[in-house]
Parts: sequence; structure tokens; C-alpha cells
Amino acid sequence: MLFENFYHSLIGWIELKLRSRQWILMLTLFCVALSIFLAFPPYTVLWNHLNHTGNLDAWTFIANQADNLLHPTDIGYGVYVRRDAMIYRWTLPFLSYVTRHNVVLILLFQGLIGIAFINQIAKYVFSVSNDKVTTCLFILSLSNIFIGVWPYADIHGYGDTFAYFFLLNALLTRKHAAVFFLMLAAFFTDERAVIAGGYVLLWWMLNKAYETGDFKLWSLIKNAFAGRGWVVWLSWIIYFTIRIYIGKTYFPDHRYTYNWAPILLQDGNRYGLGSSLWSVFEGMWLLLGAAFLALFLTKKYALLFVLSVGFVVLTSTGIYVHDIDRALSYGFPFLLMSVFVLFKNASLKSIRIIFFFMAFICVLHPLVFTMGYNRIIWLEPLPLRVIMGLDRLFHWNLFN
Repeated sequence: MLFENFYHSLIGWIELKLRSRQWILMLTLFCVALSIFLAFPPYTVLWNHLNHTGNLDAWTFIANQADNLLHPTDIGYGVYVRRDAMIYRWTLPFLSYVTRHNVVLILLFQGLIGIAFINQIAKYVFSVSNDKVTTCLFILSLSNIFIGVWPYADIHGYGDTFAYFFLLNALLTRKHAAVFFLMLAAFFTDERAVIAGGYVLLWWMLNKAYETGDFKLWSLIKNAFAGRGWVVWLSWIIYFTIRIYIGKTYFPDHRYTYNWAPILLQDGNRYGLGSSLWSVFEGMWLLLGAAFLALFLTKKYALLFVLSVGFVVLTSTGIYVHDIDRALSYGFPFLLMSVFVLFKNASLKSIRIIFFFMAFICVLHPLVFTMGYNRIIWLEPLPLRVIMGLDRLFHWNLFN
């Protein structure tokens, strides 16, 4: 009874606070501020890099790419220094060139992109739900998992936020030309987006199936080549054509130092695989599970099979890299597909309850993720970060 009263009081309070005309923007800014407060980014590492007392080597390579995109090794920085995959990632070098290698300016722009990403998803969820409470609970959840915090925590020069943003806009736009260029922009930001192009196809297959009411397997397959689907196939073809040409012309001797084996199944890494998978979506696994159950109970087995294959691709490719959180976060379209499925098959009352528990877990769960060679990173809340700073200043040695 006490919990029920708390739940209804919270729902009423949320409805009251979201009466503003600009409620989506206010909700976005609040959720972003809360996520930064609860998982304060490692800006001291960036400060050390800017003052030459530390080294974020990706930014060094990006600056060299910006000066000579097709010959980055000619200006004194070898490809084989953990940056061998970056020679085909061009978004950050472009921004570095435009800003004259101003890392702070790039990161400020990245932060704005992160806000726009959350804002656009809030608008989408509201368009599907027509309910401010579920929109609020979803955005609270999303902004407090890895993909919501990464626009501000990524001071290392990876640029995934831009790829997420390009993919999201490719999902939401109806213009074929825009889809084509957005997909290419995502592909040339990070290769993980190339795989995520398949999730964009799944998104349109799902929407078309519900639009037509045809959930047969053959119809779903045809949907992957109809409408905007063929644009994704074309973008794949163009991307690989450009990449192969650039590789043969400018990097004929290039070899990856990566051994092409599932890293997270090797040695001690596999002991942290379960926690790594959990930390990507945290409470939003409830959303994914609820959508899976909804499709199963409504006997949409072909659609469930197709989406499950896509999710298996997401998880099976994610275990090939150390930073699994970055890789699996490219599967954010599955979260949006889950929202769509639930509102097609479940009542608003039950969805609100699912979203309530989802938000509760995501907000209270510490931001923990796997980063590079199985290093587990915890982003501390701002008050704790302040105490840690005072500890270093006064040599209390509480955190040694």
C-alpha cells in the first residue's frame, strides 16, 4: 500500500511538472544535468592532456589525420599504435580541421549533439505514446545509461556520439537523400555503425509490418528492400567501394593489429562478460524483455525471429572488442523498436509500471562500463568527485 501511494504520487508530480509548453526541452535539459551529476565525466584526464601532463593519443592521431587524411603516418605518428582502425574514421578529423585542432570546441559540440539526441528521442517516444509520463520515465532511463552519458564522458576522441546521432536521424527522416548521407556519415565515424545499418533496416521492417498488418517472414524480408531500405543497401555498397579504393590506393601495406577473435571470451575477460552486458542497458533490459514477451504472446513469431537475429548480431559482434558498452550501444534502435511494440500491444497502465521500474534502476544504478583491455570504469557522482579532489589536495589518502 505504501509503495502504491508513492507510485501514484510520483506519477501525479511528474504530470504537474510537465505542464510547460516547452516541457520536452526542459525534460531533456533536466535529464542531461542529472546524468552528469550522477556520473561526472573524467575532465581531469582531459585537463592533463591539454596541459601536456597526460596523453590522450587518439586526439594526437586525429590531429594528424586532419592535416593529412590519406597519409597520417607521414607526419610522425605510426598507424600501429592502437590507432590502426582509425584511418577510415573521418568525422572527428573533419571537425579537428574545421576547429584548427581545438579539442574543447569539438567536445562542446559533441555535448550539444548529445542533448539533441536525447531531445529527438523524447519527441519520438511522445509521438508514439502520447503520454508525458512514459516519455519522462523513458528519457530518465536513457540519459542515465551508457549511451546517455557518453556524449559528456567521451573525452578520449572516439566520437561515437556523432555516429549515434547520424543513425537516429536516418531512422526518423523520410527523405531518401538524407538517409543516404546520414548513413555514410555514421559509417565513416566508426565501423560499428556499418553493422548498425542493419538495425536501421529492422526498424523500417518493423514499422512497415505494423502499417500493413502483414507479419509473414517473406513480407518482412521484402520490406528490407522496399522504401528507404534500398538506400541502406546503396550506402553500404558506396561505403565499401570508397573504403576498398582508399585502402588499395593510399594504405596498401596497412594491417590491423587486432587478432579477429572474440576478446570478451578470452582469458579473464569472460568473467566480466555478464556485468558488461548488463551495464550497457541496465534497467532498460526490462523494456527489451517486455517487448520480446509482447511479440511472443501476440504470436508474431516471424517478426520476433527477425528481430532476435538482429539482436544476436549485436551481441555477438560486441564481444569482439574490449569496449563492449560502446559497441552494444549502437543497438539503441532496439530500445525504440521496443517502445513501438509495447504501445501496439500493451495498455498504458502496464507500460507506465514497466517504465517506472526501468527508470528506478537506471537512475540509481552506478554508471559502470568496460573500457579498453577489460578495464572497468566507474564514473563517480559529482559530490564524490569533489571529495576525491579534496583528498588529493590535502593528501588524506582516503582513496588510495
